[in-house]
Amino acid sequence: MTFAALMVAANDSKNAQNPGREIAQACKIWREAEPQDALLLKAAIAWELASDRRAQPANEAEVRKRCGQIEEATAAQRAAKVD
Repeated sequence: MTFAALMVAANDSKNAQNPGREIAQACKIWREAEPQDALLLKAAIAWELASDRRAQPANEAEVRKRCGQIEEATAAQRAAKVD
């Protein structure tokens, strides 16, 4: 799924939502998505919470950067548990 398609699908709601608010549609997509798409959606929500703005296709680079930060933090946490 492209980032633009992911954002359109996740933000498909009859009710307005605040940035970072996980609506039912976004949760459904997260559960059913391929792992990389689920991580990208998680990163988009994290980006929304940090920026207080809704993620749009124009924010893809920033969201992908956040995705990398999540992956790095997860890897560091896993490494710490092994030691």
